[in-house]
Amino acid sequence: MQRENNFMIFIKGFGFMIFGNILGGIMTISIAAFLDQWFIPYIAILFTLFIYLSLMFTAGWKDGQKEAKLLRSHRVESVPKYRWIIMGLILAAIMSVPCLVLLFCTFGAYDLTGEFLFAMRFICGALAPALYIAHLQEVPAALYPAAYPLALIAVYVVTTPISAHLGYRFGTGEKNFKDYMYEKQ
Repeated sequence: MQRENNFMIFIKGFGFMIFGNILGGIMTISIAAFLDQWFIPYIAILFTLFIYLSLMFTAGWKDGQKEAKLLRSHRVESVPKYRWIIMGLILAAIMSVPCLVLLFCTFGAYDLTGEFLFAMRFICGALAPALYIAHLQEVPAALYPAAYPLALIAVYVVTTPISAHLGYRFGTGEKNFKDYMYEKQ
């Protein structure tokens, strides 16, 4: 067993990120009929963010468990400290690209179609209920306030690295389940 290269770790994190956003988008679309109530979008954004952040946590946790096994078997001397903070920032930068497209649209650089806005609910599915909180679900993208895409970017940039790094730290610091199971008292 050897340490995985950073590209493979990035691909796995990217897959978890996309899967979390797609699940959030599916959840938003499935409860869209109820999102006109004032409190449902707030509950929905908590759940979609929880789904996204728990999958990012899982990506870091799985990598942390592999690093802990390497450390216990003395194949490596130490674990990389800031790997998932850097990976999380790279993944957040990727998630910021569709939000930047939306930001340029709000400044009038070009006009977005309804198909892009529908796809945006799946691409940025973790924050899709924010459209309903801001009452922008029926507004053309050119009339969105510039603060909306900036808020989406800020949430992704702050939460993604923190969640992935916490998962990594839990994975490296956690005892293996077998160690608890067969521990003598």
